[in-house]
Parts: sequence; structure tokens; C-alpha cells
Amino acid sequence: MNIREQRRSFIKKSSTLAAGLMVAPGIIRAQENKPKLNIGLIGLSGKGASNLAGVLSENIVALCDVDENNAAKARSAHPKAKFFQDYRKLIDLKELDAIVVSTPDHVHAVQAIAVMQSGRPVYCEKPLAHSVLEVRKMVKIANEKGLVTQMGTQIHAGNNYRRVVEIIQAGVLGEISRVQVWVNSLPNIRTLSKTPVPVPAGFDYDLWLGPVAHRPYDPAFTHFNWRYFWEFGGGVFADMACHYMDLVHWSLDLRKPLTVEAISKRIQAGDQTVPDLVKADYNYPVRGKKPAVHLTWYNGVKGPGWDHVEPYHGFASGILFEGTKGQLIADYSKYKLLPEDKFKGFTPPPATIPNSIGHHQEWVDAIKNKKVTTCNFDYSGALAETVLLGNVSLRSGAKISWDDAKGTTGNKDADKFLFREYRKGWTL
Repeated sequence: MNIREQRRSFIKKSSTLAAGLMVAPGIIRAQENKPKLNIGLIGLSGKGASNLAGVLSENIVALCDVDENNAAKARSAHPKAKFFQDYRKLIDLKELDAIVVSTPDHVHAVQAIAVMQSGRPVYCEKPLAHSVLEVRKMVKIANEKGLVTQMGTQIHAGNNYRRVVEIIQAGVLGEISRVQVWVNSLPNIRTLSKTPVPVPAGFDYDLWLGPVAHRPYDPAFTHFNWRYFWEFGGGVFADMACHYMDLVHWSLDLRKPLTVEAISKRIQAGDQTVPDLVKADYNYPVRGKKPAVHLTWYNGVKGPGWDHVEPYHGFASGILFEGTKGQLIADYSKYKLLPEDKFKGFTPPPATIPNSIGHHQEWVDAIKNKKVTTCNFDYSGALAETVLLGNVSLRSGAKISWDDAKGTTGNKDADKFLFREYRKGWTL
């Protein structure tokens, strides 16, 4: 049984728990009776801080961050944990059972692959990596080694998403062949320094760059704002699409698209290199008796279209499923069925997907009990790869066809954006 089949089997078996307590006490007791894992964490601020909070049930043995200033709070809270600036030294520790990677996208692949090559389970933030081919290699290694993996799409563990999946899979909306997704976020405006800026004390900037070609340090693109420069991130698209498109992939059982076409607009000033508004059209194939799906992604707007400046039906960011029997709009915490008069007094179908024990706890529990997580790299890798293909189309200016078996668009100009050449000394 491969990872994908194991995930489906796990969800199917777990559905029997939904008739009673949605979080099975037996799972919690089994978890409590297992020895604590020795956890190491790479990246400690921002999302790294929340990921650290997510694994506090275990032994925090080692911490790593290229910036000693960003590491100060975590080190103070865990004074017995070993600290490193170089992630490779953390991975070399023999006592570690599993490692969490919460660093910028451009170093995800080299770090997570090094973790997996050492034989350890890994939790890695979305969108898994900076490029499509990096993601594919991460998935390949995870599957070959049979490791427990989890991508940091924490909202997947939320109850609202689970109830929406149940509604859609129960056929309440009929057949669904059209979905629109929007997120109202815009890139932060960044201004590069006109004169050289010294690297702050305690910050290993060269190691922060990792495989990216050297460029002078500038606070405009380091730490959180790296995501607004192509060298390091993929804009709001790569930042948020894995969270919102996850619900579509999950409920409609989608994997990889056949074609992708993305366009963009610039409406803000600044030196950030990613665009402000993005529209990307994905076409997915028929899956058994399920129809082909056309999905459109937007960012920088408040509804399904360039001109939405007011929240669409109250959803400033959302997912709109358009079925033959009705529509459903959802975000992280709520959903609405349309037309409202048709669904007045609607009774949801019986719950079949158990509530999560927690996104991080799923990973911990799977390691201890040799199970499969809901966002393992096989499932989440297909999602991340799909999102990143949108940026391949966007950056190449071309509508692309995707040959999943060969890992190519068949377009030399577009294929250049499937992977970024690493600087000397860095390899996968």
C-alpha cells in the first residue's frame, strides 16, 4: 500500500470514530504511553515560533536559526536545548528523532532533504520548497524512505474544512466542475537601500542565502519579507494558495493539473519583485466518474474577479464551489450555501471525518504509532507542485501544459522556472 492509499485508508477507518467522540480517547492514551520524541527545530521566529509551540509535548533537544537575535526567545524558553546557527550541525546530532523545518522557501529543500537523508521524519512549512523540481525530489525521497512527513498547512486540521469536505463529498452540491479561490492579501511594499547596509551582528547572512546566488545584504528582503522577492519566495500566491487550494484538492480528490495559465497586475510601488494581483487558471482531468475541474485562483482581491473591492457574500478571502445543485463559499472558519433560500434549514450530512488531534500532534502521533499524516508529502507535494506551477506560468508568460510523468511543460522557456540553479557548493 503506497502513501496515498494509506492516507485514504486512515481517513476511512477514522470515520468510524465520528459517530461518538470526534477525538478518540484511545488515540490520546496511546500517545501518552509512548516515550517523548527528541525534537530539533530549524527556524525559530515567525512560523517557527508557532511550530515550536505545536511540538511542546515532546522533548525540545536542539534549536537552530541563522539569526541569533531571532533565536533569543526560544533559547530562553528552552535553555537546555543545544543551539546552532548551521542546520547541518543540528542534523548531525544522533539523539534527534525528528526535525521541524520553518525557514524561508529558498532553503526548505536543502534542509528537509538533508533531514530525510539522515533517516528522520520531517515537518516542513508550505509550500514545501521554492521550485517544482525541488518539491518532486522531496516527495520522491520521502516515499522511498517511508518517512513520516507533514506539510505545515495547519488549517487542514480545522473543523470547518472537514465539515465542508463532508458536504461536498456527500453530493449536496451535485457535480462540481468549477471552483474559484481568492485571497485579499497584497505583497508588502519593500524599498531597497540606496547605500550598503552592514549585516547585523549575530546574523549568518551567507548561510541564510544558502543556494541562492550572492547579493548584498538588505533588510528589505530578509526575514519575513523574503517572500516578496522571486529569488527567495513566490509572493502571496506561494504563501497562501496551499492553505486555500487545499480544501479544493481534498474535497474533490485533485492531484496535478493538465494546464495552467497565469497573469498578473502591478498596482503598488516598491522594489518587491513579485506582482500584486495574480489570476491563475488551472484545468484538472476527469477522475473516474468525477468531471474535469476548472479552478481559478486570485490574490489581491476580495472576490472571484479583478474588480472585487468588497467581500463577496461576506468573504474577503474564500473558496467558491459551483455545483449543479448549488454553491458553497468557505473560508477557514465558516461556510455559506447558495442560494440561501434553497438551503434554508439545511441539515449537514453525518460527520464522517474525525476532528483532528492537532496538525503538529498528528505528525508526532504518526511517528510514535507508525501511521500516516493527513498532509504527508505525497498528498501535500501534489498540492505544492500545483501551486508552484502557477508561478512557472506567471514568470514565463506562457500557458503551460504539464506532463506529470516526465516533469516538464514541454516549453523550454517555461521549464527554466521549474528549478533555480544553485550557487557553487550547494546541491540537492
